Amino acid sequence: MIETVQDLQDMARGAVLLGTGGGGDPYVGELFVSEQIKRGKLPKVVSPESLDDDAFVLSIAGIGAPTVIVEQLVSEKTLLRLLARAEAFYGRRVDALISAEIGGANSVFPLALSAISGVPVVDADGIGRAVPQLEMTTFSIYGIKATPCLLMDDVGNVVVVDAVNDRTAEDLCRSVVTAMGSMAFSAIYPMSGRQVRECAVLGSLTLSQGIGRAIRVGRDRADGDPFASLLAYLRQQDGRVARILFDGKVTDVLHETRDGWHFGLVTLQDLRDDKDQFTIEIRNEFIVARHNGEPATMVPDLISVLDRESAEPLTGEMLTYGQRVKVLGFAADPMLRRPESLEVLGPRLFGIDSDFIPIEDLAAKIEAADMVSAH
Repeated sequence: MIETVQDLQDMARGAVLLGTGGGGDPYVGELFVSEQIKRGKLPKVVSPESLDDDAFVLSIAGIGAPTVIVEQLVSEKTLLRLLARAEAFYGRRVDALISAEIGGANSVFPLALSAISGVPVVDADGIGRAVPQLEMTTFSIYGIKATPCLLMDDVGNVVVVDAVNDRTAEDLCRSVVTAMGSMAFSAIYPMSGRQVRECAVLGSLTLSQGIGRAIRVGRDRADGDPFASLLAYLRQQDGRVARILFDGKVTDVLHETRDGWHFGLVTLQDLRDDKDQFTIEIRNEFIVARHNGEPATMVPDLISVLDRESAEPLTGEMLTYGQRVKVLGFAADPMLRRPESLEVLGPRLFGIDSDFIPIEDLAAKIEAADMVSAH
């Protein structure tokens, strides 16, 4: 699946889109894995179906503020030391790695460890996007505990967290990671091969690579329309709705890193009508998008911001005044829309005073309002 640097670049590009503004820029991790590929050390990706029921699978993930993660180089020594400490702690060999979230940097970290250790990575993850908290994963929602987990920084400090529930684990890990400089690697969510098939979002590495490839191929075509190529690909994913929500320029960006989180608000306006405005609220990821004050897409559905010309996906910390961008809305994986998932991932959990409204329903509402105003 990942045999060339181009394959990796496609996957990383798709991971930024699925990261919905958060998850950290995978660029540094991409450089690390690219160097391993050039040395002939390829990360190995396996299907969930290939795992034995009792295979031991572990997630390797970065935890911290995306604004800090992007500044950290990937340390071969740290990754290998974390794997060794995890195997010693759990008392067994790790048969496969899995991404806790496919969005952003955490899509690349397991591949980096796979390239240098030979341990394969499962074509799946725990959410199908990026999320800010440990308990906001399908792993947690469907009964796989995040702990016991190991946290390790590049200096070599190691902390083991064993919490009564994953919400408490989030608070404990966040406190520890803040003390570690708002960035640490974790060995988390120990599970079996059978649990992967039952609880993970399947095929997410394939989806990520397909997204990145669609954008690249669209750029290379004679018409040079990467957005048409991207939307065509996204709409092939089990009927999941994908649409451009807004086309304009960034007029204001507020960023704040507080208590290990990245908070922010992005304001855009139409290129021809400065009264036509669009806002995106950030809590590590893009949480809710509003068009002239009315919701256009909300968590757990995906909101992604892309460069207007190249369709290159952008993280929240990349956004600056004056950028020309398009905002994409993409329906979440069906697992994330189930009632039990919305109890953990719904808008109210992020402080938004609304129950979840799917992007397709919001789009129909907006189109109906436009028709009324036109008459």
